[in-house]
Amino acid sequence: MRISQFQKYSQKENTVTNNVLLMLSRLNDLNIGYYKSIIERLNEGNIQQYYYPQPIFTQQIGMKKGIIDGHIEVKPSKIVIETKLNSTEFIDKLIKYGKVFNENSQNQLWHLSSVKFNDSEVTEINTRLKQSYPKLNIQFNNLLFNDLLENLEGIYEENTHDMELRLLLDDFSNYCIESNLISDEEYKLLFVPTGFSYNWNKKHKIYYCPTHWHSQKFKFFGLYNWKSVRTISEIETTIIADYDADTNKLTLHSKGHTDDQISRLKKGLTELDENHYGLKYYILPERNTFDTDFKKISRGGIQGYRYKDLRDFLTLGEYTDVERIAEELRKVRWK
Repeated sequence: MRISQFQKYSQKENTVTNNVLLMLSRLNDLNIGYYKSIIERLNEGNIQQYYYPQPIFTQQIGMKKGIIDGHIEVKPSKIVIETKLNSTEFIDKLIKYGKVFNENSQNQLWHLSSVKFNDSEVTEINTRLKQSYPKLNIQFNNLLFNDLLENLEGIYEENTHDMELRLLLDDFSNYCIESNLISDEEYKLLFVPTGFSYNWNKKHKIYYCPTHWHSQKFKFFGLYNWKSVRTISEIETTIIADYDADTNKLTLHSKGHTDDQISRLKKGLTELDENHYGLKYYILPERNTFDTDFKKISRGGIQGYRYKDLRDFLTLGEYTDVERIAEELRKVRWK
């Protein structure tokens, strides 16, 4: 396994900030144009002027008393980053950070978290910054960790020849996901090998496994059989329960399930006629579980469950429902 560029063993805000700065520093080392691009992208077009992280070389600059032959200018700039993990910072504290900025400088105040201020809060922050520092031009950026990642992805998409950039993107993406700074569950498909149980799984639209399996969050679920994902759906509910086949007794250890969901589970387990303890059961939708044929083209089957990011195979923005995704997955392959 390749060593990641980012330390993953702490959730403290200073470690997260350090890794964000490390990513930006590495981006700058790779190509200063990449760094310039991500800063401008993160401003979403709101920056009042272009961002200049490097000297500007010009010649033949006209002025009232003549023409300057050569001119090198380094525009002053300052970015202040306030990092929170799963909350927003106190607005009063953010406003105080304005004291570190300078006149005639490109000043940016970033709030970086997994949650954003709402629109009214952003308006308040901008208003108070102008009132508190009328001589300063301060650009406030209300950013998610996902904003950093998406814009880094955008830079790579324009520079796919750069393998060092690709490694930086992969490492930073993995760090953000594994540290729960962002989630890709909206696009993630979990599929599981079913073997001899496939017909039972498909008939009752139930899958069971040990409670500690599948720690990553996901949106889509599939049943895999004979080198292909055969069905896709979302999860209707997850029930944790024990079943005693001798007494036909189902003991629930989770809450929030409908009588119909519990009845479906018990009916399926009664047909199996086996004792089950310490398991969780994925209850799939009866009407919105769709057949598909998402084939594996490499040799051999799979020995355990797999996750796939559907963005690697589909443009999900074009498909608004699971049935359409099932249709499109028939057209693509995976290894």
